[in-house]
Amino acid sequence: MIDLHLHTPRCGHACGTIDEYVAAARRAGVATMCFTDHLPLPEGYPTGYAMSWPELPLYVDEVRAAAAVAVADGGPEVLCGVEADWTPDAHMLVTGAVEEHGFDVVLGSVHMIDGWAFDDPNELAGYESWDIGDLWDRYFALLEAAAASGLYDVMAHPDLVKKFGFRPLSGPTHWYEEAAAVFAEHGVAVEVNAAGLRKPVGEIYPSLGFLEACRRRGVPATTGSDAHRPEEVGSGLVAARDLLEAAGYSSLVVFRARVPEEVAL
Repeated sequence: MIDLHLHTPRCGHACGTIDEYVAAARRAGVATMCFTDHLPLPEGYPTGYAMSWPELPLYVDEVRAAAAVAVADGGPEVLCGVEADWTPDAHMLVTGAVEEHGFDVVLGSVHMIDGWAFDDPNELAGYESWDIGDLWDRYFALLEAAAASGLYDVMAHPDLVKKFGFRPLSGPTHWYEEAAAVFAEHGVAVEVNAAGLRKPVGEIYPSLGFLEACRRRGVPATTGSDAHRPEEVGSGLVAARDLLEAAGYSSLVVFRARVPEEVAL
């Protein structure tokens, strides 16, 4: 199994040590894992969602030290990446961090809409001020802008806006098709993220229709548990593989030094 989406306590909303995550991956049969903790957010954004800037080099050092130990212990392979939110300052922040730290993969994500953390269960009241169709329009516009930015290798949990089950009355097909076309045009991969199985929506990100749209356009895919605690490492990845097969995929991509390598499902 390949798990390219893992967090550490430095993000402010995860628990467990890096060594515990590695041990959990070994038990779960994960062959390649990548820590992708949240890149610090710009000044003025809410706290508790990402590392601070002083923590970033410490995080990188910790992951690379764990990688060396894991090699000596016979695996798993441990990679070092980051998950970076699409914000107005993303170009400057992501480019600077990548140049300094040389990550294996950069996940792009949208968690904030005009400063509102729409995926935070403590912020559910924010949905009351939105028409859900308008919200999906806004979310997918941000997702597509992020994919087109050239900053990211993979778009993480690409239909995260469905997390709490708020869905528009009209079908989602046009959002899926447009986003998949942008992913293909700009050469980003789609993440099949199993965390949705543990959330109120109760299904993987993205939905099957979205993933099929990506496959038709030749968008490569990868998988992640989005674990925020050791026991979640590898969780749901068998179901993710099944969804990929249902969508017509026969392979995944793994990133090392931001270079994709295709591997069979």
